[in-house]
Parts: sequence; structure tokens; C-alpha cells
Amino acid sequence: MAPDQAFLPLWMSFLIGLVLFFTRKWVADVARAIDSLEERLRLLEKSQAECRLELAKGYPTRPELERLVERLENHATRLTILEERDLAA
Repeated sequence: MAPDQAFLPLWMSFLIGLVLFFTRKWVADVARAIDSLEERLRLLEKSQAECRLELAKGYPTRPELERLVERLENHATRLTILEERDLAA
């Protein structure tokens, strides 16, 4: 086999090897980046859940707020009645 005939397949094999090596390296880098992003997303979700718990502490629940609104409306009605009586007197 002539040296020119052997050089081309060797050169192609070398280039294909380089492409495969860097492709594998790139895929590993992408996989690492995805893992890192997933971990950051889990930490963000955890911190959001903790923030929601912190915000929920000390604040009334929806039924408590509805009772409070009803009480405020009752007081407003009473005040209106008292003002009307006061003006009528």
C-alpha cells in the first residue's frame, strides 16, 4: 500500500476520533450544566416553599378574613344607623 493511500484513512480516523472526543466532552458539560440547573431549581422551589410558610404564619386564613369582613360590614352598618339617629336628633 502506498504511503498516500494509508495517510488518508489514518487522517480521517484521527479527525473522527477528535470529533468524538470533543462531542463526548461537550455532552458531559451539558449534562453537568443541566444537573446544576436542576439543583438550583430544587433549591429555589424549597426557598419559595419556606417563604410561603413564613408569610402564612401570623396571617389569618380565608375563613377568618371572611368573618372579619362580615364583622366590619356589621360595624359599618351600626355606625351608619347611629349617624342617622344623631342627625335626626
